Amino acid sequence: MMGNITLSFYLCHFAGFLIQFGGGILLCLLPFAEGAYRYPCRRVQLSCVVLALLSSALFPVYMGIECIGQTNYWTFFANLYMSAAIILFTTVYVHALLVETVKKLTVLILTLLYCAMQYLLVGLIETVLSVNLASVVYTTLDVLLYAATAVIFLPFFALLMRKAVCEYLAEMEVDSIRREFWLVILITFLFFFMLVIYASAPTGLLKTFWWWVAPPMAMVAVVLGVFYWRFFRESVVRKRESEERKALEIQKIQYENITRDMEQTRILRHDMHHSLNHLSELLASGDDESAKAYLSELAVQNRHRDTFSYCKNTTINGLLQYYSGMAADLDILCKIRANCGDVGITPVDLTVLLGNVMENAIHACEQIEGKGNRWISVEIGVISGSLLIQVSNPCEEVHPSGKYRLDGSFLPAEAYVSGRIGGGYGLHSLERTARKYDGNASFRYDEQAKTFMTRVRMNCRPQSDL
Repeated sequence: MMGNITLSFYLCHFAGFLIQFGGGILLCLLPFAEGAYRYPCRRVQLSCVVLALLSSALFPVYMGIECIGQTNYWTFFANLYMSAAIILFTTVYVHALLVETVKKLTVLILTLLYCAMQYLLVGLIETVLSVNLASVVYTTLDVLLYAATAVIFLPFFALLMRKAVCEYLAEMEVDSIRREFWLVILITFLFFFMLVIYASAPTGLLKTFWWWVAPPMAMVAVVLGVFYWRFFRESVVRKRESEERKALEIQKIQYENITRDMEQTRILRHDMHHSLNHLSELLASGDDESAKAYLSELAVQNRHRDTFSYCKNTTINGLLQYYSGMAADLDILCKIRANCGDVGITPVDLTVLLGNVMENAIHACEQIEGKGNRWISVEIGVISGSLLIQVSNPCEEVHPSGKYRLDGSFLPAEAYVSGRIGGGYGLHSLERTARKYDGNASFRYDEQAKTFMTRVRMNCRPQSDL
């Protein structure tokens, strides 16, 4: 049986399978950063390359053995092998990644759409050229068409995965995914399954109805692609609107604080007028002891007057006011020390960074039993040209990734498995934001004290340098 496999047969089937299968594997791996993998990124990528090469090398042998005397079922056996290879890769892919299931499925279905569009396009071109479909699985023309479509479309999809999809996955909140999106994911898998079933028909039938089946299925693929594009765009718009609403809430709080401070100043002037009159009367009567006691009482009252101002940086001050108010509503004690002015970091980046940290801390405190045990400690300042932010809060447990030992030292975000560490999202987002300013973010969990600490350092630079 092996003697029936010629060199040209082997090379055509090896190259054709590798172009189809290998391109899909590449697209699946592009959107995820190193911290998203359970094992070292290079090892996972090398394993996938070996899987693609090995599957491609065995495919011609399998076809030569299975299809002797059964040329009408070339496509059936080929699709059976391809499906087995996809299932094997999907198993490895799902196990190797630590991100949420919906993120893995999003990348997988986009890759399947690319493969489906490539397959349908090649089939339609061959139909137009009146090529004998499925006379063998891969002819020389098939390999050339798959290579040409890969050269044209793969760079575009790779850029899409590396940029748009990667950024979307990094920022998406899984809890906000609507049920309709899960339904479309299911429809996409059903579409791909139907494509495999139709393409597995015997050669005679395939030639008969391929012209009628391929165009509507190509249209379905395009419609699904447009839906995902619009979904990603809508999600980005919703996130921006959410950030804008948060910024408006912060501005509203600042305005209310300014108005309250102005009212307090007016009351203070009124009270000061009466206080000075009373003090003058005491001094005029010669009662020096009473005058001293009255002055001491005024000093204490002024010292305890709450101005709700934490620092001179309006963005940081507004964020601290916003989240300290949120914490107060949940009976969480906030201890805040902030001393910074203009730090040359954009308000958007400050909002993303400090907002993530405070939301993590507040959510962690909500899981603590006993309101007296809920607290958040915030320290912000500028040291040696760098903005330092350190936030501590109680935390019952974290989920280590196994890459680092949790020995009480500061560790990177990849030391933890979940995106919800200490009760929130965005540890990798904190690292990315800090790196934009040549800084870093690190995290420490104290097992004995049951506390979680976030420490961020960013170099302060003028806005013009950003």
